Amino acid sequence: MHKRAIRLLLAVTFAVSQLLPIAVPAARAAMYEGRNIDGRWYEGRAVSTTYGSYRCQVKFNGDRAFIKLDGSSLQIVGILDEEVITDPHDILARDPKRGVNWTLEVVNLRH
Repeated sequence: MHKRAIRLLLAVTFAVSQLLPIAVPAARAAMYEGRNIDGRWYEGRAVSTTYGSYRCQVKFNGDRAFIKLDGSSLQIVGILDEEVITDPHDILARDPKRGVNWTLEVVNLRH
């Protein structure tokens, strides 16, 4: 590679690296009462009109809720309607894989 080509490649790489933080928004965390609740398993209940009601464990990660249903091999990745949770007894999550909406009730979110 010629020196001119190397300099051009370095200049383009630098320009892209400077614009990337503007173009890609920072990942946001799921929040409750002003604190990040991502990454920990919480106890609760998941209800859908298709599958019924289950005790479950829920772990949040940004706009996702990972749901493990007790007594079932079904594991769900739900997309939260809102990343800021205002009512831990009424959290809505869409399950696009199955075309199902879930209502989550998380009982130990305050801990």
